Amino acid sequence: MSDYLNDLTDYLLKAAIGSGYLKGALLSSPDIDEAWMNYAASFYADAVHNFNEYPEFCLACAGYLGMAVAHLWDKNWEQYKDAPYSFFQGPRGFDDMDDHITGNILRESDKSVAAMESCSVAACHFLYKSGAEPGTAEAYKLFLKTMEVMYRIGAAIELCRLGYKFEKI
Repeated sequence: MSDYLNDLTDYLLKAAIGSGYLKGALLSSPDIDEAWMNYAASFYADAVHNFNEYPEFCLACAGYLGMAVAHLWDKNWEQYKDAPYSFFQGPRGFDDMDDHITGNILRESDKSVAAMESCSVAACHFLYKSGAEPGTAEAYKLFLKTMEVMYRIGAAIELCRLGYKFEKI
């Protein structure tokens, strides 16, 4: 399972760098990573119900969630660190999470939508190529890992957009 996680991360990192969404590194923060642990169970419950009909949307929403958390981390983490999962959902809940995040939290949609569309298609392709038989426990576990990676990629893309970068000291 860890090979899948690392391979998918590398695959999406290369895709994001190639598309200009990242500049060579998977930016992260322990606070942002910890937030995923707080939101993951609720997010998984929403995504599982929608994945068969809308797999790319579900994966993109994980990325949007990562972008939103990274954005709020930069803006005022003390104010937002305990925001409930519902804070990231739109009026229709999970169904318009993408629009709610891009319009009300990020207040930017051109780059974020393009990035999440590109990454979610790539992640979905990677997941399907894994060879896991649909409906199996293995496929479910890979789906959960794929959402986690999408969250991390989304957070990294937003941190990059905000001007963060790794520098040698």
